[in-house]
Amino acid sequence: RGQGENYNRNNFSQIQEHLHNFPSQRSTTKNSTALAAWHRTAMELVMDVSKLWGRHRQSNPTSPQQFYRAVLLANDLVSKVLSIRESELDEEVDGTELRSIQHDNNEPRFTTSRKLTTELLAQTVALGFSRCDPKISSDAAYKAQELLDRLEEINIKHHRLKNKRNLSFKKGDVFPTARIYNHVLNCWSRSMISDAEKHATALLSRMASPHTEGVAFPRPDIFSYNNMLNLYASRGDVSAAEALLKKLEESENGVTADVYSYTIVMNAMQRRFLSGKGDRYMKDPQRAEELLARLVRKYEESGFTEGKLCPTSVTFGTVLSMYAAADRLRKENMSMNQSRSWLIRNVESSTQRIVSDVEYLGWGAENSERVLEWIIGLSERERRSRGIDSADGSHHHASGHDMFIRPCVQHFVTTSHAWANSGKGIEGAKRCESLKNRNISLYESTGYAELRPNVLLFGSLIDAYAKANEEEESAEHAERLLDEAENLFLHSHSSNPNERLSNIVYNQVIDAWSRRSLPMKEAGAIAGTRAENVLRRMMYNFRITGNEHMRPDVISYTGVMKAYINSPAGGGKALELLDEMNDEYMNGNRGAKPDTKAISVAIDACIKNGLSTEAERLFSGIDDSEKSIVMFNTILTGYKNEGRCNEAESVLRRMITLSDEGYANCSPNTLSYYLCIVALSKGKDEERATRGRILFNESIQRYRGGDSSCEPSTDLFNALAQVFSHSDMSCRENEVLTLLEEMESNGCTPTLESFNILIHTCSRAEANNTRNALQIAASAYNALDAAGLTADSVTYMSMIRAILNLMNDSEGKVEALTALFKKCCEGGFLNQHMINILAQDTTADEFQSI
Repeated sequence: RGQGENYNRNNFSQIQEHLHNFPSQRSTTKNSTALAAWHRTAMELVMDVSKLWGRHRQSNPTSPQQFYRAVLLANDLVSKVLSIRESELDEEVDGTELRSIQHDNNEPRFTTSRKLTTELLAQTVALGFSRCDPKISSDAAYKAQELLDRLEEINIKHHRLKNKRNLSFKKGDVFPTARIYNHVLNCWSRSMISDAEKHATALLSRMASPHTEGVAFPRPDIFSYNNMLNLYASRGDVSAAEALLKKLEESENGVTADVYSYTIVMNAMQRRFLSGKGDRYMKDPQRAEELLARLVRKYEESGFTEGKLCPTSVTFGTVLSMYAAADRLRKENMSMNQSRSWLIRNVESSTQRIVSDVEYLGWGAENSERVLEWIIGLSERERRSRGIDSADGSHHHASGHDMFIRPCVQHFVTTSHAWANSGKGIEGAKRCESLKNRNISLYESTGYAELRPNVLLFGSLIDAYAKANEEEESAEHAERLLDEAENLFLHSHSSNPNERLSNIVYNQVIDAWSRRSLPMKEAGAIAGTRAENVLRRMMYNFRITGNEHMRPDVISYTGVMKAYINSPAGGGKALELLDEMNDEYMNGNRGAKPDTKAISVAIDACIKNGLSTEAERLFSGIDDSEKSIVMFNTILTGYKNEGRCNEAESVLRRMITLSDEGYANCSPNTLSYYLCIVALSKGKDEERATRGRILFNESIQRYRGGDSSCEPSTDLFNALAQVFSHSDMSCRENEVLTLLEEMESNGCTPTLESFNILIHTCSRAEANNTRNALQIAASAYNALDAAGLTADSVTYMSMIRAILNLMNDSEGKVEALTALFKKCCEGGFLNQHMINILAQDTTADEFQSI
């Protein structure tokens, strides 16, 4: 006891064993000294165990299960004490007629002090139940309610009793205060049982009633109502929370809403807004801001003196966060074809106008910045009104409370994140930079510690430039911002982790370069080199500072591999970096252990560099449970590039086997079948047309069987058409034409590539089928306009070959080629290859005429 040690299973067992020695009723002992000793011991044990959930609970870490056992132990002890109180009252009942009970509203009430009372013990246990994990302690609310019910019953018995002289306790020892009611309400608000709302509502109504059997129990206070608001919020019942808040604004039972009441309802709106469920309400940011405006208005009307109405940084931060997430959520809605109309920025305007999503790109970021400016303006008005000095926050006159509105660096970070993710590109990045400069300027002019710039502010700005565009200049600017952050925070010893550098900002700069690794040899090499330089810089700074948070991790190395992925040496670099990651991990860097994503990037890099054997080696080293469709499709891409159709189909069969064994992440999709079919088109298998059709039909069958990931696509049809075109099957042009008709019946629209494959197939028709093939090619070419497509160089080249190979009439051939050649020139698609083919396959006179 008293040593701050964790309670273990033996402690609990020993104490529970001693519980059997406690008297369950007073008659078990006539020794009042022994009874008092038992009582005092129980109290001390409860208060000792309660250290696990008291003010200093963080110094006594314990598992949720052990925590619940500790609260149950304390509950058993208090139950014993209550049994003693109940038995005393029962023994004092003399059987005479009870006197008429008159409730006196002026009767002084017992108030909680530091004295250990029975009520304080029950209150302590109720607090413990309110802090238990509701997933583990499903009956916590019932047990807390039972304690409260027993306390009330003891008070009612005590009130009825005429002769109280022989009792060992007074009314104040057992009279429940508002705190225990609020703890029980908190238990119900956190409970996951279905009827928790019914129990909480009943308890709140009981508190609001004038008296219970003549005893005036505590009336509900703002904490009581806030617990109800929490209950509604946790269940997503925003409407009920808003309705109760409205009543509190009008003074419910003499109780008025405070800043936490508004914050709870705003948080409920935020949870609904950020949820991925279908009940997301896109106007929640405006509604939350309206609540905030009502709170601020009340605070201003009080002359900035009503402390309970002063919005906190969290209150403002809730609205900022909602607007900051709005642009990202709008993109999600657009991707799901569920985009909705947005309101104008001014939420107080009664008029609404509907605008397109394109016009409102950055809508959330704009509103987030507008709210931030509002906070800054409010802070300045309150500061002047209350005579608060900017530099030290000191008061020049009595204000009634010590809180006041102040913007903080987190508000700037949130708004900066909004612009970084707004989709506004370089414009959004520049807005982030102006916010950073504004934050620094305000910090220097006001001296508010809350505005001290931190690493997160620079991180959001670096992230914005990383995502701004594909220009190298943006990545270079991100790297310059890293220089600035290093100057401020590299050697910082602040206790605030947000004011010390970590690998996060370095990883963001690496990400900036990896995003600029374009599929061009020079660009890929430059991006990879710059990203690796940042990695080496991070490693050096870690070594000179000893800051473990700056040590490169798996994200750092994966980012560099992604930067090298389009480099000619990208595969080799990826393998080197994997080896380095393993060495780092073996040397104690737990964060550098390669994960499946890192290995996937390395496999991709190897495939792009033609190192398929190394890619296969990496892939085979991954456990089946960690393999994914992305990895399989990457391997299939390598086989497709090399025309290794047998290996590709073998991988596909393995995917199906693993999927049937329960590895859902390995189930093949349309892309998997597409890659296998393309591998067939590049191979030389004599049966490729038959095998391609089997794979194609299998994909369609999986889709019709309920596998939506195998939905037919135009690319899948085109891949099979290529297989037919390259095969030796007879009348292949008819097969391709039939496939295009089948494409349309399956809801897929033929593309220019589809028509080009058909025309090219016709150009290679057999000698006995030239007339039919020429007719199909001409029909396909003439159908382009009706399909909304424009011929390209491939189309013209295929048609030229078709005319040269299929037409026997020399005069008609020259006429057709001349018309086609003219169209090709007008479209700007003439190239040297076409001229060479015409010169090779026509006479000099025909060529000159064309």
